[in-house]
Amino acid sequence: MQKILFVISDGIPDRPIRELGNKTPLEVAKTPNLDRIAVDGISGMMHTVDIGVRPGSDTAHLSLFGYDPHDCYTGRGPYECAGIGMQVNAGDVAFRANAGTVDEQGIVTDRRAGRIESTRDVIDALGKITISGVEFDLQPSLAHRIGLVIRGKNLSPNISDQDPHKTDVPVHTVKPLDHTPEAKFTADVMNQFTKLTVEKLSNSPFNRKRKESGKLPANIVLFRGAGSIPHDLLSFKDKYNLRAAFIAGGPMYRGIAKILGMTVAEFAPSDGVTGLPNSNLDAKVRRALELLPDYDIIFVHFKAADSLAEDGNFRGKIEFIEKIDRAIKPLAERNDFITVITADHTTACGLKTHTADPVPVTIKGEGVRTDDINAYTERECAKGRLGTIRGQNLMPILIDLMGLAELYGA
Repeated sequence: MQKILFVISDGIPDRPIRELGNKTPLEVAKTPNLDRIAVDGISGMMHTVDIGVRPGSDTAHLSLFGYDPHDCYTGRGPYECAGIGMQVNAGDVAFRANAGTVDEQGIVTDRRAGRIESTRDVIDALGKITISGVEFDLQPSLAHRIGLVIRGKNLSPNISDQDPHKTDVPVHTVKPLDHTPEAKFTADVMNQFTKLTVEKLSNSPFNRKRKESGKLPANIVLFRGAGSIPHDLLSFKDKYNLRAAFIAGGPMYRGIAKILGMTVAEFAPSDGVTGLPNSNLDAKVRRALELLPDYDIIFVHFKAADSLAEDGNFRGKIEFIEKIDRAIKPLAERNDFITVITADHTTACGLKTHTADPVPVTIKGEGVRTDDINAYTERECAKGRLGTIRGQNLMPILIDLMGLAELYGA
């Protein structure tokens, strides 16, 4: 059985950019190793969720792992919370949250409380909270961010965001998104939580000190992205009978892997593995190769091309693509495992956001049929013999290449 090293370069594809002579950053970047993998493999294009669907990173990753996000995705909250080490069980409702600032009229003046460096004081000031039998678990994440999980009976993730996603507007009243009593109950509980947190935080000693020193108070917990884990969600091991490991710096991606039961690689701070442009990509690839003897499939995630594109920084994106290319050189030089190179979605520098454009995908390894592609780019891979597939097609294709596919029929 061949093993698989599966590289996901977040947001690496793009649209043609006028300043680059109507080429994409991937076409302009110097990528001898990506190109060599494409030459030695088979390529195509992939709609990670579906044709015309603009994928989020979470739904796209679920699809790449072979899960239908329409069946198992309700919101991003569980993945963010699991990614920072919180326990998220089936039946819990989890949220992404920020420490924010509201004025006396409930108008959001800052969604990040002046970019507060830590939310530890916020969470300590709130203490233990239980409302109508629902327990609240809050844990600090990076800087102004908070993980929020609620646990109890008769809960539903089908509620609206309280976070308005912009300033100079009131905090939103949470509303049920369906007609079930569970959604109504959950919305009522969360509205009570909003009122309670504002009362507790506005009168807290640490916020009085912040105001005395000229800083914005962190006097509200703004939450969004409610989601739950389905009770019948299969682990990756149960779904495919494959041992999987995942390597990433971003909490949300690590959270998806943890919820699916994958081993998530840990790094020391000195390793420099982050989701930022300065991330140590070489360390990620080294760890993947070290883990390969003990696992059947290793996923490696590179983040920053997406962030740079969302800033409209196509020059920075080109530089990061070239950094990815240098890091994956060992994969171009080896043929003792199957290498997969793809992305979770296109991120267009011109629009500064994700688009529904398909992403290039290349598979290289012993026994893989090749084609006549000369480079790993959007236009070249569109000519490849793999054709155009959906994200959920990829894992079955790889399982067949591993020699593990079951015979359908006689």
